[in-house]
Amino acid sequence: MFSVKHLLPILVAGIAAACQPLPQPFQADSRAKATDALIRPIGEASLFIPPVAGLPQGPDAALAETLAKALNEKDVPASATGRNRLTSLLTVRLEPRGSDAVWSWEDRAPDGSLQAGESRSLGVAPARLAANDAVAMKQAATTMAEAIAQKLNATVIEAAQTDARPIMLAVKECEGAPGDGNRALRQAMREILILGGRQPLPDATGADYVIGCRVNVWQDTPDSERVTIEWMLLGANGSQLGDVKQANRIPRGQLAGSWGNTAHIIAQGGWQGLSDILERQQRSRPAVPPAKS
Repeated sequence: MFSVKHLLPILVAGIAAACQPLPQPFQADSRAKATDALIRPIGEASLFIPPVAGLPQGPDAALAETLAKALNEKDVPASATGRNRLTSLLTVRLEPRGSDAVWSWEDRAPDGSLQAGESRSLGVAPARLAANDAVAMKQAATTMAEAIAQKLNATVIEAAQTDARPIMLAVKECEGAPGDGNRALRQAMREILILGGRQPLPDATGADYVIGCRVNVWQDTPDSERVTIEWMLLGANGSQLGDVKQANRIPRGQLAGSWGNTAHIIAQGGWQGLSDILERQQRSRPAVPPAKS
C-alpha cells in the first residue's frame, strides 16, 4: 500500500526524484511530518552560495554556510552545499578596510545574467572572520542576509509592478498516461491555475508559456509499477525552458482507470516546481506595457 501524499510531491526541477516504496495506497499518511525528508522538495534551494572570496580556506566556506542559514530564516531558500541547473548563483566577496571590511554580492540567474547585487560596509573586523570567530561569523551573516533579502524582495516587487500585462498560460494535454490520466492531469493543472488567479487559455494560441506533461509507467515487480511524470514549461516558440520530474512506485494497475483526486495531488506538486521556473523566466523578461485602447 502506498501513500498518495507521497505519490509525487517528491520532485526535482530538472532532475529525477528517487523512487521510494511507501505505506498506504493513494491515501494521506497521517503519520508524516511536514519536515519529513520524503515530502520536502529535493534541490529546492533557489540560491547557491560558494565559499566567500577574500577569506582563507575554512572560514570562507563557514561564512557561506552561516549566510545560507541566515537567508533561510528570512524565507530566502539558499544552500552552500548543493545546487542544480535551475539554481541561481550568489557570490560574496570581502575586501578588508582596516578594522572594517567592504562586502559585495551578486545574484546571477542560471543563464549567467546579473539579477541583483550591491556593495556595503560590513561592520565586522575581517581578522575575526579570518580566525573563524563564531560570533563574528553570525554577526556578518545576519547583516548580509538582511541586506540581500531586502534587495531581492524589492526586485521581485518592482518586476511585478512594472509588468502590467498578465502572463498568458496554456496547458497541453498530457501524453503517455494510462486510464484517463492525460485528460485528468491537464484539467487538474488548469484548475490549479484558475484557483491561483491565472486564467489559462484554451490552447497555445497567444500564450506566453505552455505547460506540457509526459507520463511513463512500466512494470517494476509482479505487483507494482514505476511511474514517472515530467512537467515541462515551454516558451511561445515551443522551446523547453525547464522541467519538473516526479517519480514513485505504485500498486500495479492503480492508475489504469480514473485518476480522480490523484491527478490534483500530482498537479499541485508539479506546479510547485513550474512556478519557480516561471518566476525565473519573468525576472529576465522585459516589461510589456499594457495595450492601448
